[in-house]
Amino acid sequence: MSDQDSNQSKYSKLQSVYKYYIDSYDALYQLKTEKEEDLNSIYKMIKTNLIDSKKCLPQIITKDILDIIPYNNRYTKSYLSLAKLVSDDYQIKEFGNVELVSNFLFYKEYGIELDKSANFEIIKSENLDIHKENTIYKAIMNNDLEVFISFTEREGFAENQKLQSSLYPCSEEGFSLLELCCYHGA
Repeated sequence: MSDQDSNQSKYSKLQSVYKYYIDSYDALYQLKTEKEEDLNSIYKMIKTNLIDSKKCLPQIITKDILDIIPYNNRYTKSYLSLAKLVSDDYQIKEFGNVELVSNFLFYKEYGIELDKSANFEIIKSENLDIHKENTIYKAIMNNDLEVFISFTEREGFAENQKLQSSLYPCSEEGFSLLELCCYHGA
């Protein structure tokens, strides 16, 4: 048996051992729903496969859910809802090292400050409503080509504009409109 066959066998074995863990995190990272019944189904999977099976602490799962927000921010409310389900079921009131923007959004949505050491003054000055109606960013996020084109045809449109926001992964220069289209799959 070659090394490649042996490695493939080990990989397959590990993959089957950690199947429920992998499936649960895949569901989180590939989240594309705002429907309550779908979110409840994902929550039940996480609760059964990770928390109740003692594979992960509820605080770790909650932190992981909140940490995903900058990488799939179109579904921020869904992630916040999942984190709230975990925090309610397991009476999580506080833990550290939560991303500032996620902690702030959770606080804004539910009135619960998970990381008490956070300084919200830093983020309060930032415009977190970039995805509100009638913005080019909302058009990109919703893949609304008609609205996007209407923005680009306006006088004074800045085609080289960059967006810097805590709602997105870290970037020194910000994200161009093309990069935002790629990020959102538009």
